[in-house]
Amino acid sequence: MTKISQLSDIGGNLAPDDEFVIRDVSDASTPNKKVTASGFFVVASSLGITGFDNITAGTVAKGTQIKAYASGLSGYAETTISGIPSARTTISGYYENASGVASGVFYPVVTQVDIGTAPNEVPLAGMLGELAFLNYPFVRGGSSTATSGTIIIDTDLYERFNYTASIATGVTVQVQNLTNGKEVQVYVRNTNATARPVYFEASTTTSGFAGVNLAAGNPVGAPSASGITMSGSTGTALVWIGNIDGTIVGGAS
Repeated sequence: MTKISQLSDIGGNLAPDDEFVIRDVSDASTPNKKVTASGFFVVASSLGITGFDNITAGTVAKGTQIKAYASGLSGYAETTISGIPSARTTISGYYENASGVASGVFYPVVTQVDIGTAPNEVPLAGMLGELAFLNYPFVRGGSSTATSGTIIIDTDLYERFNYTASIATGVTVQVQNLTNGKEVQVYVRNTNATARPVYFEASTTTSGFAGVNLAAGNPVGAPSASGITMSGSTGTALVWIGNIDGTIVGGAS
């Protein structure tokens, strides 16, 4: 009888019809059985055997490789270019690529089944109509409670601004970076018991501010003004300032 230690090592060159001898402990009369190499690995995978570092079929240099790792059945078909991975299909059916970079990070690829208008789908521009061409995605807000000095509102950062304060002295609100097409709405409230003036200036940059000609809300058509006197305790105003075709204008209500 040849000892196992005397047998030659077949290495990784197993053919599907190569056979293994196994002992079936549930069959006392004929315990010795055989299983082919292909059948053995099918059974091993379905049982989730974790005793292998990985089981590999195929040759990377020839373009494809299938791997099942010790963590369970997590194989994938991997496409290679000159032996370098560039794309792969996972065993669960997801296709991934390396973002155009060989051996890069693999990301899932969107397929036709992922296209649609449901919350978990990716819409096409044609499904969105005019919404596909909007470039004003959201409104950003800021606030200040300073009681005096200059209140800066940067339209690169805000489209809405809340200025509520117990104004101690006259305050100037300066709206900066107000280039063509930009606008801002400012809510102003004076909680001081004494009436206080608030002035409004604007500029297309961060300097060179000039008073804004605010259209009066009541009565309509009244002379414009660049400042508002806020009543004591509850004085409130809503001011809009914008740049229309290069001209800075505004209104108060």
